Amino acid sequence: MTVTKKDLALYLHENLGFSVRSMKQVVDNIFEQMKLALERGEKVKIVRFGFFTPYRRPTRKGVNPKDGSPIIIEGKKTVIFHPSNTLKNFINEE
Repeated sequence: MTVTKKDLALYLHENLGFSVRSMKQVVDNIFEQMKLALERGEKVKIVRFGFFTPYRRPTRKGVNPKDGSPIIIEGKKTVIFHPSNTLKNFINEE
């Protein structure tokens, strides 16, 4: 099962009693702020969950799979997630 933003909004609605629409706005705003922080190159830390770090992959050499010729693969921005020890322990409990 995949948890979506809609699922998070419904969970907040059921537990806090606010409208689904307002909870959807809250969830959207949280993710928007996380996105903006990552775009600025900032780390996003969520206590007892983990943190997201922006990372720039370097340019590297590669091989064209069609003809075997060498190519340059441009670097690009990505995000790395580092789970907290609390989350890792919770997932590994049996």
